[in-house]
Amino acid sequence: MFKDMSRAALSLLVFGIYLIFIGITMLFAPEVIFAMVMVTTEPDIMSRLFGMLVILLAYYFILAAFDEEGLEKFFMWTVHTRASVIIFMIIFAVLQFVSFLILIFGAIDLAAALWTFWALRKSKSE
Repeated sequence: MFKDMSRAALSLLVFGIYLIFIGITMLFAPEVIFAMVMVTTEPDIMSRLFGMLVILLAYYFILAAFDEEGLEKFFMWTVHTRASVIIFMIIFAVLQFVSFLILIFGAIDLAAALWTFWALRKSKSE
């Protein structure tokens, strides 16, 4: 099953699984992530809605990974959006909305985007 998957698809699958963990945490225990990035407000329904949306986004990533035929453009679109997350995280940290620890999440998104990018590039050259 996984051995037939391209490197780019595998990167989306792994990222989708990561999103499930983040989404479940935000859905059921947002205070854990809030504490990690030193957000001082109490979790509310918006935190949990965010968790729900992240889980739904993970669904797209995982399905695309398992049914990748013809989805190379989508894979590249995810590179663009995931790579931009670090910019937003830096802005949020500079504006002191959150701790600079949030850059850990941004770095994970950027690393995953670069993994997908390199995998797509490698598959084109092969």
